[in-house]
Amino acid sequence: MNNNIRHLQPVANIKIIFAIVLSLFAIYLFFEGTLFGLILLGAALKLSLREGFELNLEEKEYRKVYSIFALNFGFWKNLPDAEYVSVFKTIKNSRARVITAEANLGFEVFKVNLFYSQNKHIDVYASDDLEDAFVIAQHIATVLELDIFDATKPEKRWKYITSRP
Repeated sequence: MNNNIRHLQPVANIKIIFAIVLSLFAIYLFFEGTLFGLILLGAALKLSLREGFELNLEEKEYRKVYSIFALNFGFWKNLPDAEYVSVFKTIKNSRARVITAEANLGFEVFKVNLFYSQNKHIDVYASDDLEDAFVIAQHIATVLELDIFDATKPEKRWKYITSRP
């Protein structure tokens, strides 16, 4: 069984390609003597940013991972004794603005959390695909030998992974 679990949010290929092109253009501008290249480089890095979660079972540590062009950053923390994995549905709000018009848009997101000490949790993963969220939850629950609490529907239910006496 794999002792390291890492999940990064997917990023569209076109976004990565645009970030690479923008980075190259930014570096060119910087070496031509304009500081505008630094602003473009910042925008390129923001475009390529991927967030995720990494769990090291051997060391019993976890960290929130920030990945920029496949370079991973984050600080390790001790993993508490988890009680269960939860999958739930929430709404992610996004604001769209065009000159004087503004609109708030909301779309469904499925989050995976690792609960410990009865009501404390660690945000593990978020996806707009329910099946994807359950695959991640199943993987974590299997490795840590935990149950999954399905809170994606009004009728919440447990999915038992561990053997019950």
